[in-house]
Amino acid sequence: MPVDPMEPPKHRHKKVLRGPPLPPPPVLHAPPRKVTAKEQAEWAIPPYISKCKNAKGYTIPLDKRLAADGHGVQKVKINDKFAMVAEALALEPRRAQDGVRQRALMQQKVAQKEKEVKEQSLRALAQKARDERAGIVSSEGASTPEFAAARLCGSVTSGFLELVIFHPIDTIAKRLMSNQTR
Repeated sequence: MPVDPMEPPKHRHKKVLRGPPLPPPPVLHAPPRKVTAKEQAEWAIPPYISKCKNAKGYTIPLDKRLAADGHGVQKVKINDKFAMVAEALALEPRRAQDGVRQRALMQQKVAQKEKEVKEQSLRALAQKARDERAGIVSSEGASTPEFAAARLCGSVTSGFLELVIFHPIDTIAKRLMSNQTR
């Protein structure tokens, strides 16, 4: 016969009762003895006497309590070392700001010098590149007589070509542009 798995069980589980607990371990005490009057007096705690209320239960004002303690009679004495500490604490932020300011100025100066050195090197590189592009020989060979002769020859040739070719063509072109209205 088929068994339904959802059907409750037909037997009951019985709980087994625990046995009695173990007896607690014995606490060992010193043998009892009588307390003497002196010990009793040493252990006596006096009742609290309120400073805020008098014997009848009335509240005592603060100024009267302080006057009774003698606080108003005492002079306030400030230790010299306390004054030194207070002065040092007051001056320390200014010292720290000065140190920070000096470090910032030094860093600015170092950065400025680095920037100038970098600019000089970039200018030199740019000038060298311009000279190479223009075909000019570097300044090491500028003092030789061959270089001076080549320079003179080049300038004379360029001046001559400008007078012979460029100037007449430019003049003719300008005249033609101005005579367009006729």
